[in-house]
Amino acid sequence: MHRINLENNNIRLDLINDVDCDKSYKKIINGIEINRTIINKKNTYKYNKSEGEYISIFFDDSSDYSSKEKIIKVLTNELKRILKKKKLNKKDVLVVGLGNINSTPDSLGPKVIKMIISTRCIDIISELDKSYSVVSKISPGVFGDTGIEAFDIIKGIIDRIHPKYLIVIDSLASKTLKNVNRVIQITDSGIDPGSGVGNQRKEISKHTTGIDVISIGVPTVVNLHTIIKDTLNEYDLEEYLSNKPNNYMVTPKEVDFVIDNLSYIISKSINNTLHNKTK
Repeated sequence: MHRINLENNNIRLDLINDVDCDKSYKKIINGIEINRTIINKKNTYKYNKSEGEYISIFFDDSSDYSSKEKIIKVLTNELKRILKKKKLNKKDVLVVGLGNINSTPDSLGPKVIKMIISTRCIDIISELDKSYSVVSKISPGVFGDTGIEAFDIIKGIIDRIHPKYLIVIDSLASKTLKNVNRVIQITDSGIDPGSGVGNQRKEISKHTTGIDVISIGVPTVVNLHTIIKDTLNEYDLEEYLSNKPNNYMVTPKEVDFVIDNLSYIISKSINNTLHNKTK
């Protein structure tokens, strides 16, 4: 039977769970599923993913208070665990919110940044309670607006203020609608800005910045091609793919409400991780 290979259409999939990995470990805490996957040097090519640890937190609802608190607790614990593992506890950190505030599915990063507690502005750092980290934050915007690559802005800041590591937040893309706005992915492998909305820019990772990068992402869109392929027969699909550019993204109609909830959850988790006294 004639088969259509979607790989030829350059469809970007950011979630590790969209790849059939055989080195994943799963557990469930209070109804929240946590999936951990290790990609090593031997299988980076096989899975088309960078080397590192990938943590996926799955949930059904992020709207009510109880659900939010459960997700915040799990995300905070996972962030603390990965920072402890990499010996980054209470170090000077730059938190970066990638994305476009004027495009709702791509506004997660900038909205999170608004709620991050920045402490680097205190003149005498020694006055900070030891429960708090030294935190800077930036939302560099998008290339189409600033005319400057996000990577170049971030690298310039790194070279100027010398943070020990980055926490980067961005929107991602998934291959299935069931994952959209229902998964938070953490990884220490870095991130490709803009990939979630089909506008991939320069990679932000330890390899390119010189410091550790912890990325937090949520799939907010699905490429239309991955949906169409399940509804058309192979001949109609081939005709569709030959006539449509690969730039259509799908997102739920309630995306505004969900992005606000997820922004709160992620910012609260980061604040709880970096500043032990926050509630």
